[in-house]
Amino acid sequence: MTALQISALILVGIQVCVAMFQLALALGAPMGEYAWGGQNEAVLPKRLRIASAVNLLVYAAIGGHYLAQSGILKPLLEPSLNTIANWVLVGFMALGLLMNGISKSKKERQMWVPVLLLSVVCSVIVALG
Repeated sequence: MTALQISALILVGIQVCVAMFQLALALGAPMGEYAWGGQNEAVLPKRLRIASAVNLLVYAAIGGHYLAQSGILKPLLEPSLNTIANWVLVGFMALGLLMNGISKSKKERQMWVPVLLLSVVCSVIVALG
């Protein structure tokens, strides 16, 4: 297995975990201080629960994209668009790292900064591959 495939599969695993976390938030799990700036100590308000449900779909789509990058699924995009998508996702991961890194919530930073740092590294490997 190549570094690109391993990185893509790590990203799939991360996206599945993040999607499940977003599902738990959307269903009312009392983990608000780990998401959305950590402003809610328990269950998120309805608008953020809806946003978490939307995020679930986004992370599932990203996971599907990386399944294609690993070679398990057939890519939906032509190669030039696929390259652009890979670099857009590097930016998405980097932005997530920045936003979670500056969060006022210590719990949110502790949980997500390592995950997003790994995501940035793996997404760069995929984009370069």
